[in-house]
Amino acid sequence: MDGLRQRPKTSRVWAVVPVKRLKCAKERLGDVLSEQDRMVLAQCMLGDVLRRLAATTGLAGIAVVTADPVVQTVARAFHARVVPDVCESGVNDAVRQGLETLSAPGETVLVVPADIPLATVADFEAIIALLDVDPVVLAPALSDGGTNALAMRAPTLVPPQFGDRSFERHRLSAAERGLCCGVFRSNGIGRDIDVASDLLAVLATPDDGGDTASLLRRWDHEGRLRASRAIPAGRPS
Repeated sequence: MDGLRQRPKTSRVWAVVPVKRLKCAKERLGDVLSEQDRMVLAQCMLGDVLRRLAATTGLAGIAVVTADPVVQTVARAFHARVVPDVCESGVNDAVRQGLETLSAPGETVLVVPADIPLATVADFEAIIALLDVDPVVLAPALSDGGTNALAMRAPTLVPPQFGDRSFERHRLSAAERGLCCGVFRSNGIGRDIDVASDLLAVLATPDDGGDTASLLRRWDHEGRLRASRAIPAGRPS
């Protein structure tokens, strides 16, 4: 493992973003939003994530893994490489397909989901910087013990195990392979949008110019989010 103690300064860092079909996105928000609204929300979140990745210093490129033609169009608008999700068998298979396209020597990877609209350029740059210290870096989700970023000095160091409580699974996998694992925490990258209560966190953030926050504020003023008890009527706007 001596060769993994420090990342070569010349290594190329690629971001991998798995995205399911928009019509299947955010089904746990079904008590608050219609299918069409969830599709619009998912597209806005993806746009925010790709915009900040595109502005991140140190990234050689972005690979979006998807079978959705609309998502493919959004990805190309940010000059991202489109990797067809030929399996459509879940997020981890999608990530694996993306990683298989980045198997050249010297390529470093940063895997992030498409539903972390509060993640900032500074978050992504901090994770990449931590790879100079540790061969694997994780950013845990705030709510369900999941993983909101998995960075590795090589695409095959740790198998993707995204989902609830995946942070500990990823950390255990790194330990089993004798790999030191860095951890990066922030309120931005730690907040993924899965359930109605997560929408409050976006509504409560200062306006950072993100499309997701703008969309939710408009829906909030329209009263469209009041269907959920997680967003009580009369909440200050």
